[in-house]
Amino acid sequence: MLNYQSLKQNPQAFKKLTSITPTEFDHLFEKVSLSWMESECQRLDRPDRQRARGGGSDYKLPLRERLLMTLMWLRLYLTTEALGILFGVNKSTVSRNTRRLLPVLDPLCSDTLDWPDPPKRGQGKNVGQALQTHPDLCPFVDAAELARPHAQNLENIRRMIN
Repeated sequence: MLNYQSLKQNPQAFKKLTSITPTEFDHLFEKVSLSWMESECQRLDRPDRQRARGGGSDYKLPLRERLLMTLMWLRLYLTTEALGILFGVNKSTVSRNTRRLLPVLDPLCSDTLDWPDPPKRGQGKNVGQALQTHPDLCPFVDAAELARPHAQNLENIRRMIN
C-alpha cells in the first residue's frame, strides 16, 4: 500500500507522481489542513444535514494520504480503481475523497495548478476540435472492442490456424 512516509523516502518518485517535492507537499499540507477543517465544519453543520455531527463513518485514510492521492490523480489521471488499489481503499472512497478535496485545493493552488473548468453539457469538443486545439493528442490509441473467441470456438480456431 502506498503512503506518504514511504513515498517521501524517494523524492524523485514523489515529484514524478505528484509534480511537487516532499518539502512543497508539506507546505501545501499545512495550508490544506486549515482550509479542510473549515470546509468540514461547513459540510457537517449545514442545515439540511440529516445526521448529527459525528454521525457517519470516518475517513479510511488520514488527510495527508488523501491529499497525496488527489495530487496523484491530478498529475497522472489514474482511474479511481487504480488509485484505490495503490492506497488500499475502494474506488468509491477514492472518488469521494478527491471530490471533497478539490474545492479545498482550488483556491489554494489556482495560480499553480491551473486546471480548467469542465465544459457544460453540449459545450465539449469533439475529437476533430480537440486535435486542432491540441495537435500533440494526434497519436491516440484505438481502444475499440474486438470480438474474442469463446471457449467452444477455440477448437475451430486451432483447426483454422493449423
